[in-house]
Amino acid sequence: MKIGLKGHDYRYEVFQIASLFYPKDEIKFMDDGYELEIIYDRDNNKVTASLNGILESLNLNSNDEKEVKNGVKYTLLKLLQNETGVKMPWGILVGIRPTKIVHDAFKRGLNEESIREILKEKYLVSKEKIDLLLEVAKNEAPFLDQPKNSVALYIGIPFCPTRCAYCSFTSNPYKGNNLVEDYLIVLKKEIYSVINFLKDRGITIDTLYVGGGTPTSLNEKELDELFSWVKDLIDVKKLREFTVEAGRPDSLNREKLMILKENGITRISINPQTMNQETLDLIGRRHTVEDVIEKFYLSREVGFNNINMDIIIGLPGEKEEHIKRTMEKILLLMPDSITIHTMAVKRASLLNERMFKGDKDLASRMYDIATDYVKSIGMHPYYMYRQKNMVSPLENVGYSFRGKECIYNIQMIAESTTVIALGADAVTKIVYGESGRIERVANLKDVKEYILRIDEQIDEKIKMLIDIC
Repeated sequence: MKIGLKGHDYRYEVFQIASLFYPKDEIKFMDDGYELEIIYDRDNNKVTASLNGILESLNLNSNDEKEVKNGVKYTLLKLLQNETGVKMPWGILVGIRPTKIVHDAFKRGLNEESIREILKEKYLVSKEKIDLLLEVAKNEAPFLDQPKNSVALYIGIPFCPTRCAYCSFTSNPYKGNNLVEDYLIVLKKEIYSVINFLKDRGITIDTLYVGGGTPTSLNEKELDELFSWVKDLIDVKKLREFTVEAGRPDSLNREKLMILKENGITRISINPQTMNQETLDLIGRRHTVEDVIEKFYLSREVGFNNINMDIIIGLPGEKEEHIKRTMEKILLLMPDSITIHTMAVKRASLLNERMFKGDKDLASRMYDIATDYVKSIGMHPYYMYRQKNMVSPLENVGYSFRGKECIYNIQMIAESTTVIALGADAVTKIVYGESGRIERVANLKDVKEYILRIDEQIDEKIKMLIDIC
């Protein structure tokens, strides 16, 4: 698809919409010889898109840059939907956090009917997705108010038993890795420096989330030393929530689960992604379906009453019968929450290297099957987000029973709370008061560089935190 722009250079916005309909590597921007043209007439404040003699125009209400960009996306989406006959359920909403639009609208005093009209007419969102947005936003709302002078804390452990084919996160093999010991030493230094800075200024920790990688890749001694040390530094009994991702069942045993329980962790994730053995083998998960079941029941025995399980829709080779099998086996376990992810083929993943594309229509059907299952047992959607490069224009949604929502997930996606993130590749997001302005400070991604340059990363974080304290 050869595209020409006139009166503007909003290539990014045009590319976002065009890539919903055409392969990304086939989209080219040209000065001449193009098939698709998007024109912004600044004098008349009008956007026009044309393709194959078909025109789609929109008269804008203002020349504000945000309005113009949305107008470009709106006009192009209408044109391409009419041209291809394919409807995009999320309309022009291509961002990660669509619920923020709903929360902002409620803050401005708009009622539900007005919000529905805006989502439908201005953003071209389907009724199904409008219903989902409003339901999620309402379920999130009670958790957005947090204790005064508090923040959320994230600690990253970037090690895993093996690397999954779909993974693009900072994840390093644990076994035989001579950086683990040094990493834990400098991570403690960062935790100690930041926590004491917050204590000195009367800032408390509201929620604590330990992710990765797979934190439970650490051996028993390392796990116990880290979490015992954290428990001595932070009064974990005062946390609203303390989550540890124990996502890989091949990283768990009774002793590790006991260590987590004894150190105040209240919520864990055991993530099968699929309950089909052939798929697990294909994507590099070195465990069995039986391992998932065994470690889940073992976690219940140890005393965990808030366990999440993740699944991924659109994994290579999977069809409707595979997702049905996955959901049936997971529902027999009855976890407290289930997060439904739609496969996103990330640039840094092995699946991208293997040129995996996926089937959008198939993924949509599988997604519907999965959501029907979780709703059938009384779970409700409590947070959601979208990702780039999904195999289908869908979303990731966390479902849970009432009272089992992950508060940290809500805080992070809603961007309502300052999240201080510690560890390699961890990104701190500072939210400034009523304005909601957000500033980010990222730690170094490479573990070795993180270790070598820990002092400058601590200093940079402390300088930014001074502004909110």
